[in-house]
Amino acid sequence: MARAMGEAVSATTGTAAGRRGRTWAAIAAAACASVAACGPAEPAKIAPAPHRRAPPGPVHHVVLVTIDGLLPDAYLHPDAHGLAVPTLRRLVAEGAASDGALSVFPTLTYPSHTTMATGFLPVHHGITTNLSFDPYEIDQGGWRWYAEDIRRDPLWRVVERAGYPAAVVHWPVSAGAQVTWRVPEYWRAKDDNDKKLLRALSTPGLLDDVARTHPSFWDRYTPPNVRDDALTDIATHVLAAGKPALLMLHLVEVDGAQHATGTWSKESVAAIENDDRQLARILKQLDDSGLRGDTSLVVASDHGFADTTAMVRPGVLLREAGLVTVAENGRVTDWKATVVTSSGQAYVYVRSASDAATAKAARDLFEAKAKDAKSGIGRLYDAGAIRELGGDPAAAFAVEAAPGFQFGPGAAGDYVAPPMYKATHGYDPSRPEMRASLIVSGPNVPHGSLPGARLVDVAPTVASWLGLSLGETDGKPLRVVPAGR
Repeated sequence: MARAMGEAVSATTGTAAGRRGRTWAAIAAAACASVAACGPAEPAKIAPAPHRRAPPGPVHHVVLVTIDGLLPDAYLHPDAHGLAVPTLRRLVAEGAASDGALSVFPTLTYPSHTTMATGFLPVHHGITTNLSFDPYEIDQGGWRWYAEDIRRDPLWRVVERAGYPAAVVHWPVSAGAQVTWRVPEYWRAKDDNDKKLLRALSTPGLLDDVARTHPSFWDRYTPPNVRDDALTDIATHVLAAGKPALLMLHLVEVDGAQHATGTWSKESVAAIENDDRQLARILKQLDDSGLRGDTSLVVASDHGFADTTAMVRPGVLLREAGLVTVAENGRVTDWKATVVTSSGQAYVYVRSASDAATAKAARDLFEAKAKDAKSGIGRLYDAGAIRELGGDPAAAFAVEAAPGFQFGPGAAGDYVAPPMYKATHGYDPSRPEMRASLIVSGPNVPHGSLPGARLVDVAPTVASWLGLSLGETDGKPLRVVPAGR
C-alpha cells in the first residue's frame, strides 16, 4: 500500500599551449564563465555527518538501476516484441511508468547518467559527451571517467555527506568517487590488466569478496566487456553485506546488443530478458536482506535507439577544407576546428574563441553539405540552441546526423565509411525514438503513470525519498498520476 504522498513521488521541489594551441582547458573556460564551481568538485576526503540510523525520508533505501539503451516499448508493449519480462511487468503493475522520458542533449550514456545522478543538465554538470576532448587523438580513446569532473554534487556525495552509506556499481563518471562501495565503469588496456586496474580503483577487497561468493565472477567481469550478471553479483553482494541507503547500478548488455545487431533483434531481445532476470535477483536480495518494505526502486535507461544503415565522418570535411591537418600515418598534427562525434550528433569546436572566420567557414561547410540529401548531414544547432537544450556551451555549433545515418570518428580516410553500428543514439532528445525508459516502484509510490517525465528529475526524486536535499536543480521530483485519473 502506497504511503500518503498525494500525486507526487516527493514532497520537495527544485528549479530550474604552444603549437598545439588552445587546449581543452582553455576551451572549457568559456563554459566555466556561465556555471559555478568549475574546479574539481570531488573532495579528497568526505567528513561524514554523525552517524544516523537511517535517512529521514519516507523510505530509507533507494536502488537506482539503469539498463543502458532500454526502449520504453520493452515494458509498454512487451508482447509485440515477444519479450518474456515478468519483472518489468510486475514493476509497471505495482508502480508508475513513463511512456518515454526525455533524455539529454546529446542522448549519450555519460551525460545522461550524470544528469540522473545530479539533477542538472550537461551545461551545468559539465559531462557533455562520452569521449574526452582529444583533438590530437592522443588520449587512446579516453572517456570522461572521473568523478572530479562533475561540477555539481551527485547523489552519492549528498548521501555520504549526510552520514549514510552509498554504493556505485559500474556507474559512469564515478572513478575516484568518495563513496563507501565503489566499482567504477573504467577500462584502459582492454585485457586482464584491467581487472587489476578495477581492483585498484574499487573499494578495497570488494571485488575479491564478490569472487569468493561467485567463483565464475572474473570470467564474466573483463572490462570493458563486462556481463550484466557479473555486475548484479556485485550489487547483490553490497545489498547483503552493507544495506546502503543508496545503490546505483548500471547494466550495459542491452546497449551493446542493439549497437551490434539492431533494435528488437533476437540478440537484443535476449539481452533485455537477461536484464529482467537481473532485476529479479535484486528484488530477491532486497527480500532476503529484509529491505524490500523500506526500499524504493528506479529502473531507467539513459537514451533510446534508432536503426541506421549508413555512416559519414564529419572530421573528414574539416580536413578537406584545411581546418584539420593530418599526417601520412593518419594522426592529427594541427587543427583550427575539430569535432567530437557522438554517433547521432557531433559538436564542432574552434581552437580560438576569437576566430570568427574559422567558425563561419566550418558552419558554412556543414550548411552546404546539408543541402545534399545523401550527405548524412541533418540539422545544425547554433550556440544559443545548444545552451537552450542544456548542451556544451564551449561548442561553436552542433550537427545532427540525418535520419538513417550515424557519424563516425576521425579526420583521416574517406568521408563515407562502413557503419560502426546497426543501431545507435546521440540524436536530439526530442526525437521519439530517443525517449528513455523510466519506472518507479516502492512503498511510497502509487500505481500510475509519470507524465512529462525527464531524466533530470530522477536525482531530485531520489533525494526527496531519502529526505535529503540537493538544493536548487534543473530537475524537480517526479509526479505520479494515480491510475484511473
